[in-house]
Amino acid sequence: MPYERRFSRLTPPRAAAVVLSLAVPALAQPDPSGIDFVTIGAPGNPAYNGPDPTGRVTGRGSVGYEFKLSRSEVTTAQWLEFFNTFKARADAVPDHIMPIPITWGAEVDPTYTGPGRRFRLRAEADAGNRPVYGIDWRTSARFCNWLHNDKGVALSAIANGAYDAATFAYPAPGQFSDQATRSPGARYWIPSLDEWLKGAHYDPANPTRDGWWLYSNRSDNPLNYGPPETGEANSGFVLPASAERRIPLMSYPNTRSPWGLLDVAGAGREWTEEILLVNGGMYRVLEGSAVGDDIDSARNSDRISVFGGSAEPSGSGFGGNFRIATVPAAGITGLCWAIFGVYGARRCRRSQHENPHVRNCTGDSVRGGGRYFRIRKRRRSRVATARPSASKKCRSRAARPTPARPMANRSH
Repeated sequence: MPYERRFSRLTPPRAAAVVLSLAVPALAQPDPSGIDFVTIGAPGNPAYNGPDPTGRVTGRGSVGYEFKLSRSEVTTAQWLEFFNTFKARADAVPDHIMPIPITWGAEVDPTYTGPGRRFRLRAEADAGNRPVYGIDWRTSARFCNWLHNDKGVALSAIANGAYDAATFAYPAPGQFSDQATRSPGARYWIPSLDEWLKGAHYDPANPTRDGWWLYSNRSDNPLNYGPPETGEANSGFVLPASAERRIPLMSYPNTRSPWGLLDVAGAGREWTEEILLVNGGMYRVLEGSAVGDDIDSARNSDRISVFGGSAEPSGSGFGGNFRIATVPAAGITGLCWAIFGVYGARRCRRSQHENPHVRNCTGDSVRGGGRYFRIRKRRRSRVATARPSASKKCRSRAARPTPARPMANRSH
């Protein structure tokens, strides 16, 4: 039997099974950017109202929509692709606009002769997953623009999209005019403070404090800082030859936020969109502890009520990095309703074809509409003489003899 005819005979329950079997693999596909994202659900969660000595996060952290955050901070491999797109060319973006990171798992490629400069991974184990330390906020925003524009190679791909780079300026000392938050319709962006707090600390399954943990390891107790073999986060310790800076991201798989985010504590300090006004100056807020912090600073920075730091948007942010936010893919529910709409329309059209008395799928001319005329093939001969209940407007038509009709093709 042709596939079209098999599908036309599906009942709604069977159609649901087909929809789900086809939709689940499609929705499980990776993000087009190649980045691993985690869905942050529970829209409309309660805001944080726990201990807050500074008064900066009380009432924050409630997000009324579902969104996604990258599972880890930006990796060297992701930053290398971005850098080589705009550095290895004749019209290379200058370093004052896209600064070279302070520390990462890449280096200048000595075999490349131009134009511009090309970078390559260092000859070290897992160099592609090393953190990128020293990213400023504005370059982070340009990276989001690049993702928004499908990793385009034109310079315009980093100029606009999520953020308008034409706004990046310092009109007065200590003041900046950068676009404050992402543009409507942005596909990728730097998380807001509320989004970051929710992804790091909010847990719908936590019965205390309206779901909020004080630390990002699903606990109210400080993390145990140390190397991956013994600790929970890459902060609060140092190793010979600064080896702590070469520990790859995702090296602490058992230290997760309630949603499954990794390296929320330690590695790079993470940029947010939040603007902080202090003593007449403007700064962007960073969250979490960073590699190289002493243990007291790390514990303080990782507590929900304390910002990890703040810096001007063109500053390195004390080893700044960031994780990316994006919109969730279309859900299965919406896909199912869309396909059931098509399924229902198909049945209505078939009902109209089988009986000329049915004008539309709402039954305004013939009561019941398609419901009365979904009959089996063996009963089709009765349709020609059937006199369904009709409105006064249609009875003159129903009284006329109905000419013999050939059997309808069910594959229509």
